[in-house]
Parts: sequence; structure tokens; C-alpha cells
Amino acid sequence: MSRVSQFFGFMFIFFLISCKSDPLPDDNSLHIRLKKDPERINPLLFPNPTAREIYQYIHLPLADFDPVTLSLTPVLITEIPAEIAIDTGIYKGGVAFDFKIVDDAKWDNGSPITSEDYLFTIKAINMPMTNAGKYRELTQNIANIVLDQTNNKKIRVIFKHDYMLALETAVNIEIYPRYFYDSLNILSKYSFKDLMADNEEKLKNDTLLTKFAEKFNSNDFSRNQFCGAGPYKFVSWSANQNIIIEKKENYWAKDKKQAILQQGPDKMIFHIIPDELTALTQLKANKLDVINEISAGSYNAMEDDSLLKNKFAFYHPALMKQYFIVLNNQDPILQDVNVRKALAHLIDVKSIIQNLEGGMGVISVGAIHPLKKTFNTTLKPIPYDLEKAKQLLSEAGWKDSNNNGTMDKKLNGKNTEMEIEILISGQELGKNLSILLQENAAKVGIKIKITEKDFKLIRAENLKPRKFQMVPSVFSQDIVTWDDMSKWSSENDTPDGSNDASYRNSITDDMIKKIVTLKDDKDRMEMYQKIQAQIYEDQPVIFLYAPEEKIIVSKKWTSFATIKRPRYMANTFRLAGSKASTK
Repeated sequence: MSRVSQFFGFMFIFFLISCKSDPLPDDNSLHIRLKKDPERINPLLFPNPTAREIYQYIHLPLADFDPVTLSLTPVLITEIPAEIAIDTGIYKGGVAFDFKIVDDAKWDNGSPITSEDYLFTIKAINMPMTNAGKYRELTQNIANIVLDQTNNKKIRVIFKHDYMLALETAVNIEIYPRYFYDSLNILSKYSFKDLMADNEEKLKNDTLLTKFAEKFNSNDFSRNQFCGAGPYKFVSWSANQNIIIEKKENYWAKDKKQAILQQGPDKMIFHIIPDELTALTQLKANKLDVINEISAGSYNAMEDDSLLKNKFAFYHPALMKQYFIVLNNQDPILQDVNVRKALAHLIDVKSIIQNLEGGMGVISVGAIHPLKKTFNTTLKPIPYDLEKAKQLLSEAGWKDSNNNGTMDKKLNGKNTEMEIEILISGQELGKNLSILLQENAAKVGIKIKITEKDFKLIRAENLKPRKFQMVPSVFSQDIVTWDDMSKWSSENDTPDGSNDASYRNSITDDMIKKIVTLKDDKDRMEMYQKIQAQIYEDQPVIFLYAPEEKIIVSKKWTSFATIKRPRYMANTFRLAGSKASTK
């Protein structure tokens, strides 16, 4: 062989070796896989689980739940405030909280975080024209916010009622800098009470406010520029490719010990990789450090591999969320409770948990997560039972009158066949669920049509205007003891409200209104049991199960998992062996 041939042969072998694995350099950059593009990074407007994986490092609340103890812990305030009962004056019967923002807390421009920033944030949420509907369901209980005129760090928040989630509402909302999100200082011209929903029609005719709302709601503040009190700052966003954030220099909380304030990796690169196989391949090739939301099969296969187990840490913490299928309760077919119950009997949830989740999940039956102390344990899972489904459909007046294999019934004077459409976004779980439901439904004479479309379109074109029949979905809950039940209130059956199912029951509404005013823990527990029992009886959605997360992290990093969303805190990760490695 000639020297030239030897040279090129050597280069070819070198090329193969070098391409076989192109590991990440040890440059303190953490590479994280995101399952999908988060669309927006703006917790007030879009408190989405995927977006949270990023915005939790940019935006901070006054207080948050510690990832280890799960107790509410001060972040931007000096201490957790005590509740003050109000027994005189115009707010009699309400409660108040006094708190103080820490002196050294600063925004990105070096200006102090003050009570004016807090007031601006709650005003922006409460303003009817902003798209902060989910947060507004909580803050609408605030009667007034009073700033201390002698100290711009002190705040009093007053609630009109002795509201059970008052403390969390007061201190557990991400705070926005007024100078950045309202550079023209528009909202300061209006009092807190001026901007409440009672004045909606008047506010909509105010040109200044509509312009503010348009800017605040725009993608500019959700995709292009961000500002918060968190340890990291936004660098870039390449749509459907990656999002990069890096730790701030001269960060005000650099020496603080709270987990949420820590600065571990110098940079975090979130790679948007929808395909699981591609993501796992990159993880094994050392091109990714963190991957979550993977299938049980892939997770178990990697954990069972002794070589991979030496390279990666495996976590499966409980998830405070539940999978369910949203049913449009105002649809002509689905408005009948017996039809909704029949559909629930067509799904073998126990088998789904075993086959799709590797047994890592708990059957859910209602509005409260099965692991919470407020969960109604007397409610039994609806069993997979085709005969029971047929019986319920028959009781609802459905039968196959023309012997074509599909049940029918006269609705609004017109003979209607039982054909139901389920909209799915392309996620593997949604596909599997819809196929199983389709197969089982056919056995009892129900024709299920499966339509796949982008979830952004499903939300905009179907869920918001309530133009749908069935949509697989997920309901995320926080780790607070007392859950907000407003999702099941008819008052929130609006385009921006959280009651996607259009569930309406005056009995449930009355209990939801009452529970927020109950002070005694025993009374609250009893009311939670009753609300869950009523929702269970009405079956407004098909409750499925509460899954467990599946997280794999390179042992190049020290890491830990938590029940707190999104189940890991990347800002606390440290390169293994570094002096700062404490977790």
C-alpha cells in the first residue's frame, strides 16, 4: 500500500472514530431536551408546563415552594406574612397580608424591586383586556393593594373574603418589572380598583389601556424580550430548534442559598426535539445532559442497561398532574351524563398504566390528585365494562334502529348517529388513547373519528370557542394543600377561562363559592369531598390517571428530582466534582 493510501486510510478511520461520539465539552453548559417548542415564555399569560421549564429561571415570585420540604418559602420577601383578620371598616370579613420586599433585590437594569412592581403586576393581571385569565381567576379575590408611603418595599394586600388561597395568591405569583413591561407608565394613571372586571366596558373604550394590553399580550414580550428577577437571562430563541439562557453577571442573589435563586450552569441550552428516539440517541452520544417526559419503555430499557446506568441518574418522581379527556358538556350528544359515563366505561385505565407507563402511575377519579390529603378515597375508579356502557347508552335512548352497526337517536327532531370526533395533537399518548377508545367504542356501536392537528390550533379553534367534542388533555396542580376548584365553575366557562369542558352545575358552583370562605380545616375537607363526589357523579370529563415523571440526567452533573414542577431544577446542577457540588 502506498503512503498516500495509508494516509487517507488513517484519516478515514480517524473520521469514523471522531464521528462515532461527539461529546459535549466540559464548559459548564447544560444541554436539556424539550419535547416541543413552548410557544411563549410568559407565566402570567401562558402558565404552560413546557414554558415553565424555562421561565422559572427568568421570572420569580415573592415566595415559592421549596423543592425538598415543599413548604412555602420567602424568595423576594423577608418572611412569609401572617394572616390579619379584618373586623371593621369597608373590608370587614376580609383578610390582609403585610410583607416587605428584601432590600437587595434588583432588576436587570440595577434598579430595586419595589412595591410599585408588585402593584403593576397585579393590575396587569386583573385588567380584563390582558390574556391573564388563569391568574385572574385567583387575583379577582383581591379587594385592594395598599403601598406604604414611607417605604417603597412594604405592601399590604387585602382580600374581600377570608379566602383559603389568599396567602398563595398574594405571594406566589411571578413579579414583573414595571419599567420594562410598561415603559410609558400607563397603568400608574389608574388605581387598582379602576382596573377591575366590573369596569370592563369602560376600560375597553380607553385607547391608552387597549394599546397597553395589545403590547402586553404581544409575542414581543413572550418570544423576543424578557425581564425578571431570576438568576438567568434570555439569550436567543430559534423556533423549533433551541432556546438559550445564561446566568446573569453581578446577580443580586448570587450568594443566596435558596434553590430557586442558585446559578449552577453558566448556560442552559434547551434543544427542542419532539422525536423521542432522536433525543435518546443524542443523550447516549453525550450531546444531551437532561431528558424528561419519555416513554416508560425507553426509560426502563435504559435503566436496565448496566453500562448506561453507570453513566446516567434515573428519577421517576410523582407528577402533580392528571391525564383526562375533555368532553364538551354542551355538545348535543355529550350533554347527556349517561353518554359521558358510558364513554368512561370504554377505557381500560389500569391496562393503560401498565402498558404505556410501565406501571408508573395512579388511577384518578376526580378533580383532586390521588396523592393529596384532600382526595376523596370513597370514589371508585370507573371500570372497563362494555356491557355497562351499552346499558347506559340504552337508558339514554340510543339504539341501532337501522342495523348499520352505529347507534342513533332523534336529537332536536333529527335522526342522529352516534359519531364523535376526538382531536389529538400528535403526542404518542393521545394517539394510543384515541385508538383504544375507537376500537372499544366500535364494539358498542359508537363511531369515533380521530382528527390530528397542531395543539395551538386545537386550543385556538376548538377549545376556546368550545367547538369540539373530545380532546385528550392534562390538568396540572400545584403542591399547595388547598386546591383552587375554579376550573369546575360555570363562571369560568369562557374563551379565556379554565372550564374547557363547559361543565355547568349550580350545586357544584355553590360549593366552590363556599369552600373559599371556609376557615376550619375539617369543614374544608368535608366540602372537598362533596365537590369531588358531585363532579364524579356528573362525569364532565373522562378521568384517566396521574402519571410519574421519567427523568434521565448525565452523571457528569450532580442532580436531584422533586415533586415540584417541572420535577428538576437545572439551576442547582453542578459539574460533578466541582467545589459547589452540594446536592
